[in-house]
Amino acid sequence: MLTACATQQSKRPSTPVTPTESPSEIGQTEVQSSARNIAQLLDEVQQLPSRELQLAFMVQESLRLQANNEWQSSAALLSQIERELKDHPTALDAAQQRRFTIAQAQWLASQGQFMAAQRKLRPLLDDLTRLSDSDRPLAMRLARDLAWQLGDEQQAASYALALLDADVAPDDSNEPWLYLRHAPEPSALTANSRLAQGWLRLAQAAHAIVDGSESAALQNWELRYANHPALAVAAQLKQTLVATKRTQRALVLLPLSGQYAEQGQAVLDGMVMALEGQQNFEIIIQDSQGYDFSQLGEVIQQQQVTSVIGPLLKENLAQIEPEAVSNVDWIALNSLERFTTPPTLWYALEPETEYSQIARTFAKRGYQRALVLAAESQRGQQAITAFQEAFLDAVPDGAVDTGVYRTPDDMKAIVQEKLGVTDSEERIWQVKITAGKILVDAEARSRADIDAIFLPGGIEQTRLLKPFIDVNISPFMDTIPVYATSASHIRRDALSENDLDNVRFTELPWLLPKHPAYERLQALLQQRRHWSYDLARLAAFGHDVMLLTQHRQQLKSLPGLSLDGLTGKLHWSGTKVQRELAWAQYDGHQVQPVDEVTAD
Repeated sequence: MLTACATQQSKRPSTPVTPTESPSEIGQTEVQSSARNIAQLLDEVQQLPSRELQLAFMVQESLRLQANNEWQSSAALLSQIERELKDHPTALDAAQQRRFTIAQAQWLASQGQFMAAQRKLRPLLDDLTRLSDSDRPLAMRLARDLAWQLGDEQQAASYALALLDADVAPDDSNEPWLYLRHAPEPSALTANSRLAQGWLRLAQAAHAIVDGSESAALQNWELRYANHPALAVAAQLKQTLVATKRTQRALVLLPLSGQYAEQGQAVLDGMVMALEGQQNFEIIIQDSQGYDFSQLGEVIQQQQVTSVIGPLLKENLAQIEPEAVSNVDWIALNSLERFTTPPTLWYALEPETEYSQIARTFAKRGYQRALVLAAESQRGQQAITAFQEAFLDAVPDGAVDTGVYRTPDDMKAIVQEKLGVTDSEERIWQVKITAGKILVDAEARSRADIDAIFLPGGIEQTRLLKPFIDVNISPFMDTIPVYATSASHIRRDALSENDLDNVRFTELPWLLPKHPAYERLQALLQQRRHWSYDLARLAAFGHDVMLLTQHRQQLKSLPGLSLDGLTGKLHWSGTKVQRELAWAQYDGHQVQPVDEVTAD
C-alpha cells in the first residue's frame, strides 16, 4: 500500500527527447539499402587493382553508409573486411585500421552494445593525435555518446568540452549544455578554448549558486562572457536558481488515524526533522483518513498554500481532482499507473529502485551471468522482471537465470538445480551404474558460469537460501557473491545473523553505521521503541520529501546536482527523481557499510 508499483523507467529513454532537456540517442531509424546497391558496391571493389585499395574503399564506404543510417548495409561491408583481414592481416595500413575500428565501434553502438563499442574504441582514445583531422571528431563524438549511454555523465561532459577545444562545431548552439548540466562535478572538468571555458564556467557558477558558495556567480559570469552563446541559458538559470526567499506554505495530507496512522506519523516525524531551524517553510497538517477530498480546492484557497504534499495512500491519490491542485505545486507521496492529473513531482520508496541498482552494479563489476532466486508470487515476478530489464539494458550480451520457489521446502532443490549440482549428481550416478563393481570416487560440481546471485525476498527467505548456496558451491571453486535488498535488513538487535554472513544489500544511508545522522536515528529509536526499520525508513522518506519540495527546481535545472538525502543520493533524471541507495554487508552479526563498486 505504501510503495509505488509503477514500472521502473530506464535511465536512457528509448526515443530521443526534447533537445533542450537531454542529448538524443545513438541509435537511429534504419534506412534500407537495396541488394542491388550492395552488389554494385562489391562490383566497384573488384575493379580496384589491389587488395589494399579494395579494403580501404570498403572502410570508407562503411563509414559513409553509417552516416546515412544504412546500418545493415554497413554491416555487410564490415563482415567482408573482417573475412579479408583473417587471411591478410596486414592489408590495411595503420591509419585505415583505425578507421575500421571506428566503423566497428559505431556499428556496435547502433545495435545497443554500448560497453562492447566502448571497449573497441578505447585504444584509439589513448592517443587521439594518431587519428586524422576527419576521424578525430568522429571518435570523440562516439566516445561522448557512449559515455552518456552508459551513465557516465561526467565523462560525457568532458568529451563535449574536448570537442569544443578541438574547434568542432556542435550540432546545436546549446548542445554543450545538454551534457554539462548533467555533470556531477563540473569543478573537476577542464577546458582550454574560450568557448569551452565559457560553458564550463557557467556550469560551475550554477553549482556555486546552489551550494551557497557564491551568490553572485551567475552575474559575474555574465560580465565575463558578455558575448558567449550561453547567455540565454544563463538567463534561464537565474530565474530558476536564484529563487526569492518568500515563505512557503504546504498542506500535508497524511493518514494520522485508522489502519495506517503509525506509518503516517512516521512520515510526519521525518518532515518535522527536515524543517528544524527553518523560518520560511510552514506546513499545515491534515489527517487524510476519512477526508472529504472534494473540499480540497476550497481549503487550498482559504489557507493560501503554495503546495500540497500527499496523500500517502494510493486510494487517496485517485481522489485528487485536477482543478483542486491546478494553481499549486502538488507533491504526491506515492504513484498510480495513471494519474488523472500529473503531479508536479511524485516520490515513493519503490522496490524497483533497488532491483535496478543491483542490476547496474552487476554490470559495473563486469558480471555477465546472474542468477535470481525469488518466491513464486506477484512481487517475486516483479523483482525478476525489473532486474532482468535493467541488467540486459546495461549488458545486452549478458544472461539472467531465474529460479522460483513456492515454499521453504522447495528452496534446497531449486538451489541445487540452478547451481548445476542436481545434473552433476545425476551424471555421477550414471557413471557408477556403468562402472558396475568398480569403485568410483566422485564429488558433485557446481556451475562455474554464474557470476553473482540476487535474492530479492525478505530476510527470512534470505536466511534460508544463503546456507543452501554456501554448501552447494564446490569447495575447490570461488564463492559466488550473494546480493539482497533492504528487505533483508530488519531491526532485531539481539539476533545474530550469521546465516547472512557476506550477504551484500542496498539500504537507506541513515540506517547504516558511520552515516552522519546515524546517532540521531538511534536516539529516535530509543524514543520510539516499538518502531521497526520500516517505520524508520518512512521517517527518512518524510525528511527527503521536504528536501525535494524545496529543491525541486534546482535539481531539474541541474540533473548532475544531487542531494544527500536520508533515503539515498537524490537527483533528477528524465521526468522524475532517482535515488541511489547505500551498500552494506553482513559481517557475522554486524552490518558494515561498503563501497560495492570497488569492494572485493
